[in-house]
Amino acid sequence: MAGELREKAQGLPQLPGVYLMKDEQNQVIYVGKAARLRNRVGSYFVGAHDTKTEVMISKIEDFDAIIVESEFEALILENSLIKEYLPKYNVRLRDDKGYPVIRVDVQSEYPVFKIVSSAGDDGALYLGPYGGRQDTRKAISAVSKALKLPTCGKNLKQMIGKHRPCLNHDMGNCRAYCQKAELADDYRNAITAAIDVFQGKTGSLVKKLTKEMNKASDDLNFEAAALLRDRIKAIKVLEQKQFFTEEPIEEHAALYKEKVLKTHQWLEKAMMLESTPERIEAYDISNTGSSDTVGSMIVFDKGKPVKKDYRRFKIKSKRGQDDYASMTEVVSRRIKRYLADDEKFSTLPDIMLIDGGANHASVIRKILAELGVALPVFGMVKDDRHKTRALVSPDGEEIGLAANPAVFALIGTIQEEAHRFAVEYHRNLRSKTMLNKDSKKESGNESNKRKRKGAQAEGADGDQHKTNER
Repeated sequence: MAGELREKAQGLPQLPGVYLMKDEQNQVIYVGKAARLRNRVGSYFVGAHDTKTEVMISKIEDFDAIIVESEFEALILENSLIKEYLPKYNVRLRDDKGYPVIRVDVQSEYPVFKIVSSAGDDGALYLGPYGGRQDTRKAISAVSKALKLPTCGKNLKQMIGKHRPCLNHDMGNCRAYCQKAELADDYRNAITAAIDVFQGKTGSLVKKLTKEMNKASDDLNFEAAALLRDRIKAIKVLEQKQFFTEEPIEEHAALYKEKVLKTHQWLEKAMMLESTPERIEAYDISNTGSSDTVGSMIVFDKGKPVKKDYRRFKIKSKRGQDDYASMTEVVSRRIKRYLADDEKFSTLPDIMLIDGGANHASVIRKILAELGVALPVFGMVKDDRHKTRALVSPDGEEIGLAANPAVFALIGTIQEEAHRFAVEYHRNLRSKTMLNKDSKKESGNESNKRKRKGAQAEGADGDQHKTNER
């Protein structure tokens, strides 16, 4: 089971998200978040862990993952899902300390955000709970900076007018409410806005602040209008990151599908296709010099890897290190198997992606034409850091990806997966080759030893005969 789960984890993208571990009854037993899903989820199924984690891992039969836009969105989604499913191992793996909450004493003249272990019955407002103290501190810091609230932790009421503004004000992260008592009302308004952000009420908040900004502008109070304008911009940035959400998992799944559709629609427009592509095949070549050259074919459908449709090819042609010839052989064999009604190759892709540039794509387009199959072919071009920067047509027309993060992430993930699958197969073949060589060498050594022993015995017999003759 661990091997199957490890393989499933390898199909996850290196993107932020939340994962849900499930037991044999399909019950969620643990919810976690990750900046890179593939690395984090895969780590559970390799190496050693502490006792508590090992116990939890032994119960895992399957897992689900939800991709999000940012680490902050993952933080809040993790919180939402923990409250929804109450997974028993979350608390156990946190040493029974529970989850932190944010306390705001709204009755105070200068309310502040504090992290506490649990909600109390003291008239204060409590937000959360959240998955960990460090993540909660990050959330408070981000919202405070966006709304220019102080994070120094000092008592503002006692500080009024007694000190110069601190470095946070000089850096534009704080409005220096400690300088004037007249700013107390504005401070409370900023705290109220922050609370609304934590509670996911950004839409209504922006409308409210926009109305106030327009009124301030009509009253020629341009300083207040500018402050409200900046606050609206800050909140919109947080909203675009989908900072906080209380949506159930089903809605997030629907949102993910919508994002995938938009990504593929972007490809349709950029590639000038007749319809929105869903199934994508990608190819890569791996070798060491001219030995054990292999090719990989991986498949993504609607943004997800389809492992059962992955195929591996051992290059048969002996042309040395020739990526063009190797890629031609791989694609040619794949298409010929399709034309022969081979069930394992029965579905053609909507797009064929080749590791390489325009020349690689041109070679493949030519072989497809010779076989009577028409498919859109594009090369995947890497930058100096080996990251996919663009797609290129056989005619050399580039499609830049940096402007669309979702497309950039999808194509990058596809290229990485094609490379990983090819390298993995190549290493396996190399290991077998080395074992065979060692076995033959050992067999040869044994044969030589036997021959030497035979010669020695024959020599000894000859000497004995001579002695007898004498």
